[in-house]
Amino acid sequence: MGKPDSKFDNPRRFAWHAWLGRLGFAPLIFAFIAGAQQKESSTPANPNISQQKEQQGFKIGVEVNMVSVPVTVRNREGGFVKGLNKDSFRIYEEGAEQEIVTFAQEAVPTRIAIVLDTSGSVRYEWGAIKFATKKFAENLKPEDQFSLVAFNTEIRLKMDWGRNFDRLDPVLSSIYCKDNTNLWDAIWVVSNDVFKGITEKKAMIIMSDGLDNNSSFSYEEALNAAIRSEAAIYIVSKTEAVRQSMLYDQAKAGVYSGVPKEVFLQADAILRKLAYETGGRVLYPNSFGQLNDVYAQVDEELRNQYSLGYISTNQVKDGKYRNIEVRVGWPDAVITARPGYFAPK
Repeated sequence: MGKPDSKFDNPRRFAWHAWLGRLGFAPLIFAFIAGAQQKESSTPANPNISQQKEQQGFKIGVEVNMVSVPVTVRNREGGFVKGLNKDSFRIYEEGAEQEIVTFAQEAVPTRIAIVLDTSGSVRYEWGAIKFATKKFAENLKPEDQFSLVAFNTEIRLKMDWGRNFDRLDPVLSSIYCKDNTNLWDAIWVVSNDVFKGITEKKAMIIMSDGLDNNSSFSYEEALNAAIRSEAAIYIVSKTEAVRQSMLYDQAKAGVYSGVPKEVFLQADAILRKLAYETGGRVLYPNSFGQLNDVYAQVDEELRNQYSLGYISTNQVKDGKYRNIEVRVGWPDAVITARPGYFAPK
């Protein structure tokens, strides 16, 4: 993982390093240190001890495919359905029912990547973005951690995982909004690098107008990376507000001049698909000045999710996409959960 405020300005190059990393040759800048490993001392004086250690090293391990599925259950009015137990849920993979082996109905520790569009198109509302982002981070549960990523034509890790609230305001204040929006590159890098090695529940909150300009990665590559990361993506999208204001102040300022309305419709559709495929949502503030309410909605949802896990009965490591269906024994329940995942390969 990059150091705080490190730059991933060439995601294609990063993909090459990630591939080398699987062979053990990744450059140090992308090394993720999961924990210190104790080194064994020199050969023991007693050869029997050495032989015992060798025998212990040949223990057979069985790797299982544990699939985690956060689930949000609402009633028709939009309120959260609480108090359900494990027996209220059924999970199916490719039509075959799976046994739920882990279940939690209380909030579980979450790693939240806050991904901020810092392109020129959000310059006029950066003050509101800073204020709401700081307030959201400070209201996280004690067991949660966050990271902060800023992107325009470059992707920068501004803050690594932790709860260092004192640094948040200076870091946000140091950002100047300029250039274009490489949204797909940002999603790819966060999914593959920032979330690398994270086993806790994961969520990504992206604030952007949703218009990708010149990413190295395609939308499909970003989507697949997001699905593999198992992070639910919540997108605070300004596409609707932009369509409504194109003929007014921002259009007069030339921020979106010459952009057909159809472009915003297309952007909105693919953002909705991205959120759906990861079990998240798209939220539409009329302006970034409403971010406090939007952040509160995301926080409330994360706190009211059920966490389910199952060991797939299909242990074939073919890397293929597998469909998931979650059913709940509650009348007129509205369920939000990721609809599938990629098997190990």
